[in-house]
Amino acid sequence: MNDILNFKSITAYRVALPLKFEFKTSQGSVRIRESIIIRIEDQQGYVGYGECVAFRDPFYTAETVDTCWIKLVDDYIFHLRLMRPKPLMTYVKQLQFWLKRDAMPMTIAGLENALIHLHCSRIGVNSVSFMMGQPLIDTIRSGVVIGDVPIDELLPLIDTHVANGCNRIKLKVSPRDGYERTQLVRQAYPNLDLAVDANQSYTYDQILEVAAYNDLGLLCIEEPFQITNLVSYKKWRLDSDWTITTPICLDESVLGYDDLSYAIEHNLLDVLNVKVGRLGGLVQTRAAIMLCREHQIPYWIGSMVESSISKMMHVQLAALGDSYMPGDLSDSSRYFECDLTDPDIQFVDGSMLVPKGAGLGISVLDNRIEDYAIQKRVL
Repeated sequence: MNDILNFKSITAYRVALPLKFEFKTSQGSVRIRESIIIRIEDQQGYVGYGECVAFRDPFYTAETVDTCWIKLVDDYIFHLRLMRPKPLMTYVKQLQFWLKRDAMPMTIAGLENALIHLHCSRIGVNSVSFMMGQPLIDTIRSGVVIGDVPIDELLPLIDTHVANGCNRIKLKVSPRDGYERTQLVRQAYPNLDLAVDANQSYTYDQILEVAAYNDLGLLCIEEPFQITNLVSYKKWRLDSDWTITTPICLDESVLGYDDLSYAIEHNLLDVLNVKVGRLGGLVQTRAAIMLCREHQIPYWIGSMVESSISKMMHVQLAALGDSYMPGDLSDSSRYFECDLTDPDIQFVDGSMLVPKGAGLGISVLDNRIEDYAIQKRVL
C-alpha cells in the first residue's frame, strides 16, 4: 500500500469522563477526567486516534487541557492540514520540530499517536510493535495505584485487589502519613510487591523521612522530592548526606530524552516510569526505553488516569517483556462506567491478554466520544 497519508478530516474532541471516585494525590485530585481525543481519517476511510492526556489543572506538569486544546486546534492541526500529503515519518519529523520548539510533549503525543495509529491501521500492523521493532508477549500482569484514601479504608481496598489477583500495589504517599500508611500495608502483606509515589511532596530537608522507607522492602519510591529542575537536584544530591537505599524512580522530572540522558549521566535515578504522553509520543518513548536498556536502567509503564485509547498503548508497552514491575494498569471499570474502546482494559485473576491487532488492536467507539464530548473542532 502507498505509505502517503492523505487526510480527509482531522477532528479534535475535548471529552469529560466522570470517574467513579475522586482520585487524590499529594498534589491534586481528579473527579472528572477531561482529555483531548484526536481522530484522523484518510481518503480511503482508515482512521487513527490519539489522546492528549494533560490534566485540567497544572499539578502534574505545566500543560493543561486548555493550553493543549488551543495549541492543537489553532496551530498544529491547522498547519498539518496545509501540508501536502506526506509519508508518516515526514509528519513525525515536523512534530519533533514542534516538540523541541514548544516543549508541549502531551500535546505532540496525542497528535503523533493518531498519525501512527492511522499508518499502522493502513498497513495492518500493531502501532507499538511497529514503533518498537519487536513482537509483544501474550499477557501482562495488573498493577493497582491506590490514591490518598482515608487510612482506615486502605487495607480493605488492598484486600479486594489482592483477592482479584493483583500482586503489585503502588501507594500515593506524602509527609503527612506516608510512612505509616506504607508500614501498615507491609505488615499486613509481607510478600506483596509494593511501591510508593510521593509526587514530589517531600522537601530536601526531609531526606531522613524518605530514608525511613528503607526498611519496608519497596520496589521503588517515585518522585520523593520537590525537584524544580534536574541541575539543582544534582547539586543537592552531591552535597547531601544520602542515606536512601530504596530505588529512586523518576516520573514527572523526566519530560523527554534529554532529561533522561542527563539523569542517567549524573546517577539521579535508579528506575524510570515510562508514560507516552509525558515523554512526547511513541518516537520519544522508544528512544527513552532504548537508552534505559543501553545503560541498564530498569523501566516500567505508568498511566495517567487516561481513557483506554491512550492506556491500551501502555498495555502494549508493558508487553515488551522487560519491564521492572507490572505497570499502573488495572480495569477500565475501576475508573469509568464506560470507556472509549471495545474491548477496554480488563484483567482476569490479575492477568490480561494483550491485543496485538493493527493500530491500537481494538475498536474505538466514536459514539462514546461524541457522548462525552464537551467541545469539538473539525478540519
